[in-house]
Amino acid sequence: MPFQYDHLNSILLKLLHPLARLFLHFGVGYREFCELSKTAFVAVASEDFGVHGRPTNASRIAAMTGLTRKDIGQIRRKIESGDSARTDRQSPINEVLSAWCSADEFVDKRGQPRRLPLKGESASFESLIRQFAGDIPEGAMRKELQRIEAIELADNTARIRKEGLAKLEADKRQAGELLIEPYKLLQAAARKVSR
Repeated sequence: MPFQYDHLNSILLKLLHPLARLFLHFGVGYREFCELSKTAFVAVASEDFGVHGRPTNASRIAAMTGLTRKDIGQIRRKIESGDSARTDRQSPINEVLSAWCSADEFVDKRGQPRRLPLKGESASFESLIRQFAGDIPEGAMRKELQRIEAIELADNTARIRKEGLAKLEADKRQAGELLIEPYKLLQAAARKVSR
């Protein structure tokens, strides 16, 4: 009888729920999580499953992870360069905020994010969302940016709340400190089952 993965998948899914909660709280979406998880899979497969003290070859990593050898090569180069935590893609939230802080259309003469009218063909919140949020409707993105306290609405305009972004950064630092103990427990559990 083949091994039943449903029970193991249920356990792993429960472990992923608090991680997803943290990612979403910080405006980090599935795209970043996917890239980071690929990097983690390649790093662990390379380090822990080599033969005779050598790193695991790309073909064996591909068999273990389901990633292509091309992906594995790219990820290994990223790890070797020290950029393993950098992601090529951002969540739509981060894409929007990044563009709002850097694209000429959305910054003032001093390079600061402008207060944007909600509607308009260009230089508006509506055009920002249309250009940088993919197929996400303006209303959904507006509500999400308000939920994470990144923007404020007044008089049919939107502005970035620098204090909201600073709070998000402070939350990230605090989360890093709070996650030390669970990280140690997960490491110990992983070592125990891999013996």
